[in-house]
Amino acid sequence: MIIEISEFFYGFKTKVIDTKSLEKEYAHTIFDFAQKIKDKNLHKEYEDNFLTILGYSFRLEDIAQRLFFTFQEAVYAIDLDIQMKNEDSKKLNSIVYVLVIEVLLKEFQGKFLDEELKQKALETYKKIEERKAKENKKYHMYQY
Repeated sequence: MIIEISEFFYGFKTKVIDTKSLEKEYAHTIFDFAQKIKDKNLHKEYEDNFLTILGYSFRLEDIAQRLFFTFQEAVYAIDLDIQMKNEDSKKLNSIVYVLVIEVLLKEFQGKFLDEELKQKALETYKKIEERKAKENKKYHMYQY
């Protein structure tokens, strides 16, 4: 299944797909992948990564932009994993991006966005950003 998902994303390496086409032509595929991931309980193993990427996607207000750019990030991440022959990262990115894109597609289609999930994602992303800022501050202290 991971190979199938990564090949799906990799197939867009040299293409740019608009949000409406993504929703019309590929939503069913994304939803199928997400269901397979959930059936194998892989979503629980990667929940923190999922929440981080979902929280990151909320930096954009417009859902169409959020979906477009997150999809492009998924393609880029999978392409990089394939080039670097990093199977663990390819598995993680395949699972996490399918789950995030599923949530964004549902929101784009006008379906209910779970506000509790959104808040949890924003909090997870905020914690990571705060940790990075703290690490960067330490690094800059050593430069003086």
